[in-house]
Amino acid sequence: MLGERIRTLRKQRKMTLEALAGERLTKGMLSQIENNKAKPSMESLEYIAERLGVEITELLGTISYVELRKVLEKAERIYEEFRIYFKHSEETIQQSNKLIALIEPYIPNLNESYESARLLEIYSRSLFCLNREEWKLYCDKAALIYDLLNLTANRADIAIFRGITFFLEHRYQEALQYYLEERKHIETTHIKIDPMTQVNMDYYTAAIYSALGDIKATSEAVEKALEYSKKEKLYYKTDDIYKLATVVSLLVKEEEKFHYYLKKLKQYGEFVEDKIFEELCDVLYAEYLLHVKEEYQEAMSIIDQYLTFDENNQKVTGDNWNMLQKGKVMYYVKEYKKALNILKTIYVPKHINHPVDLAIYYTKDTFIALCYKELHNINKALEHAKISYDCFLPLPDSIFKTLCIETYENMRLI
Repeated sequence: MLGERIRTLRKQRKMTLEALAGERLTKGMLSQIENNKAKPSMESLEYIAERLGVEITELLGTISYVELRKVLEKAERIYEEFRIYFKHSEETIQQSNKLIALIEPYIPNLNESYESARLLEIYSRSLFCLNREEWKLYCDKAALIYDLLNLTANRADIAIFRGITFFLEHRYQEALQYYLEERKHIETTHIKIDPMTQVNMDYYTAAIYSALGDIKATSEAVEKALEYSKKEKLYYKTDDIYKLATVVSLLVKEEEKFHYYLKKLKQYGEFVEDKIFEELCDVLYAEYLLHVKEEYQEAMSIIDQYLTFDENNQKVTGDNWNMLQKGKVMYYVKEYKKALNILKTIYVPKHINHPVDLAIYYTKDTFIALCYKELHNINKALEHAKISYDCFLPLPDSIFKTLCIETYENMRLI
């Protein structure tokens, strides 16, 4: 309380009651203030703060804007460097602890400012990284302040973050329900939603629907986001939207939509002059050739553009996804041992949690099983078919899941 803070600061400075009271206060009045029996006026508080050599905010237990801003700037630098969202590596855990140590002393005295809300948000995400359940409490406090200040973009980011936490546990239906409720809250309580936030919310709505395999709802959300982007002449997340639409069309074998969105993704890549989009479009088209058209040689010619062959060691290297495709195409051209050697190197990237992306990587064990079957190692074939089957079980239907289930059921009959 106020009295205790004044007494503590006075004793730290080795001042008597008389010395602190000076000419404008009496010793008795100051004693009553220190014992919380009297409330000082603002003028008296300013006088006491001046005598103690502190800001009045320190006496009141609040934090000055300047101090709060400095803490936030330091926290942002640490947070931006490591972007603590869903990673749980040693490095991000270390940085989470650093952020918690920085922010925690200020938590009890935070106010209803943007700086306070942002610190609460970063603090919450750091706690999440350490698997501490109380992260939700501080996340909700930040959301409440963003609501009060009508900071729509920040509020939407929290809704998206909370929704994605369900993804990590494959609780996709709960993710959808939570996110739609949050979106409704934002749309009904915030005065105006800026264009970037609107597109962001439409994109994540599509992403969650696609996780559930609801293609109609996904398409509607995608079209809504694209139509709004055109209207506002805004290209934010256009690449992500086209990528999602292209992959979803591939997974459900809607060839017309696949070609349409792939063309749009290519055009976007040409517009921004980014070579990454050229490779992405090639990789997606190679998946189409492998799993829909069954044109393996053409797929191989595309894949090999992005791989390196070491003649001395007879080893192929390249991007994880491209290597996965290479392993699959080697199976289809009956090079089973080579396919196995490649497929065994494939891993599911730690940052991936969306079922659409997971479905692509989970095919690894299906193809390992198929290779072992052709090499007459039935035990190993059944083992990997079961691994793939268990991974695909919570995911929505797709051409990859169908292949996985058919493979597993066939293996069990052998």
